[in-house]
Amino acid sequence: MVRVIDLFSIRNNLYQKKNQFYFLGVGTVGTSPSLQSVASVSSVSPTSGSIYGGITLAVNGNGFATSTSNIQVYVGSNACPIIQTTPGQVTCTVPAQGSSASSSTVRVVSNGVTFPGSLTFTYSSSLTPSVTSISPTSGTTGQLITITGSNFVSGQTSVTVGGVTCSVGSVSTTSITCTVGSSPAGNQPVVVSVSSNGISNSNIVFQYALQIANATPLRGSFGGGQSVTINGNGFNSSGASVTICGTACQSVNIISNTQLVCITPSATVSSSDRSCSLTVSVGSLSQSVTYVYGNNVTATVSSVSPTRGGTGGGTLLTITGTNFP
Repeated sequence: MVRVIDLFSIRNNLYQKKNQFYFLGVGTVGTSPSLQSVASVSSVSPTSGSIYGGITLAVNGNGFATSTSNIQVYVGSNACPIIQTTPGQVTCTVPAQGSSASSSTVRVVSNGVTFPGSLTFTYSSSLTPSVTSISPTSGTTGQLITITGSNFVSGQTSVTVGGVTCSVGSVSTTSITCTVGSSPAGNQPVVVSVSSNGISNSNIVFQYALQIANATPLRGSFGGGQSVTINGNGFNSSGASVTICGTACQSVNIISNTQLVCITPSATVSSSDRSCSLTVSVGSLSQSVTYVYGNNVTATVSSVSPTRGGTGGGTLLTITGTNFP
């Protein structure tokens, strides 16, 4: 009697146990079958779009790496930034045409292996959203702007100003209205995106105004070191700076696009108050409010007693002066 233990299958006297194959009464099969996965690219979708890129490209095939760090896609000579990858599909964001041909080959490199294929993506001017002008050209949060151009598509169009969403109100083939959000002060590019085709040119700019709504406190000591909170709009920039009486704050902490905090610098002590400008600057833009160095809030030290003491400490020290809190 033959006893078979832990068998996967028995058929025509052939059985498999783990990864080995056996013939009953004969022994182990000399070789085991193997399955080879063939690298292939079968299709891309969509096959055309904006000359400025920005559309999501799906590349279908077989054998793609499952880690985004192990796979690269190129459209013409330009890298297509990977969004997601599975063995059967990889998606990426189509780059701008640049110097690539209008009809550019889509190339996939997975785990260092270049996949065969000659599929193409066509950069089409007739599908490219185009921004020719905006009105008005400057403003701040909540400003309604009208964008004039071509190839806009209702239900598929979104707008950013400086990378921040501009809330779309209406869309026609040649016109868009939207309300700007909170963005850093200065010239910010206006970009239209049509989901089925890609993005527009980015050379038309909206100048976002710098604003100071209020600052507190606005009176402090000649000695400086006071924390002043400034509220407004347009602060979120690496180039933002704050000066008081022309002297830079000891430090500036940008909390958000609408708030920053500066530590006041010191100023020459005077017997009377000194009023001057607290100025916030971002690039070529600046806004000011009045700040006062107050004599009656400036602490002064006139004497200390005693002026000597033991190295062991413990001496009671009396400090005499004015305007101590």
